[in-house]
Amino acid sequence: MNRTHLSMLLVLTLTICALLSGCAKQTAAPVAETITVKDQLDRTVTVPKNITKVTGTHLFGPGVVYALGEGDKLVDHAIGGKLGDALDTIDPDYAAKPVVSQGMNYNIESVIALNPQVAFVYAYTEKDLIGRFENAGIKVVAVKGETMAESYEAIRLISKVLGCEDKGEAYIAECNKLLKLVNDRVGKVAEDKKPLVMFAGPKSVYTVASGDMLDSALMEMAGGVSVSKDLKGFWTEVSPEQVATWNPEIIILGSTWDTYGEDQIYKNPHFQTVRAIQNKKGYSMPSNIGWWDFPAPNCVLGVVWMGKTLYPEKFADVNMTQVADDFYKKFYGHTFTEMGGKLE
Repeated sequence: MNRTHLSMLLVLTLTICALLSGCAKQTAAPVAETITVKDQLDRTVTVPKNITKVTGTHLFGPGVVYALGEGDKLVDHAIGGKLGDALDTIDPDYAAKPVVSQGMNYNIESVIALNPQVAFVYAYTEKDLIGRFENAGIKVVAVKGETMAESYEAIRLISKVLGCEDKGEAYIAECNKLLKLVNDRVGKVAEDKKPLVMFAGPKSVYTVASGDMLDSALMEMAGGVSVSKDLKGFWTEVSPEQVATWNPEIIILGSTWDTYGEDQIYKNPHFQTVRAIQNKKGYSMPSNIGWWDFPAPNCVLGVVWMGKTLYPEKFADVNMTQVADDFYKKFYGHTFTEMGGKLE
């Protein structure tokens, strides 16, 4: 075989290899893109990129999802209660989502049937749901929100999973702005000058927020001292004698389930010797369309309101409705007032 024939054979061989290689590239299945995160239970979780379908339990996860402007990705009407009702009035797409859970009664089978790619589960109270989601092939990211640091970590985690990290940072910046407003006014108050506060709810006036809970953290940021800060757990039941011993100067009734009002503490015979009752300083969390004493997104408004309630003279220039209007406009697209919000 002469050199010409060898050259032609080599060219033919290379051409065939190139064609076969091209065909292989065309027929190979595309590799799905993923990202890996570490959730707030220190679990390593790999989730798809460009997620379009999510759900969340406890209202915390889905509340953050919506506040980040990603509410269209929720597969269900995951934000319940009065905030969910208010969102229905401004967002017909959200209102049309299937209602498969009521409050904290999470119907996991019905949610699984909607095929979410990721579920944001509240790490403190709903660990038992993790395995059930994962057994159905749904990725689970556990989140926490009982301190502002935890809430910020959760916001960054959720925004990373959803590919909107810039929105997460914008949300955190707005929260920090409001917390700074409060800290600038009460941050230098001496410890012995701060009012003693009891935060009660949701089961009864004898159910108090422990030192493990966000409610106590919000109160402290507002310049109060929680009488129940040394307790552990969630919503600890105490006796009338304990309340009398604490003798709080102010009582705040949590808005969690709106099960009772200020009349119950003013008329309660066991409370008549308590300073808060004698001085008419019992207050309910004020928002009629969503909780300001609950893990993000609206709890920073609770800090501003508590600061104004505990130190009215230091916040005389702060219009709470205007603060709420501005915040809701940024994160819900409508003002607090436009959504039917009132301070009660």
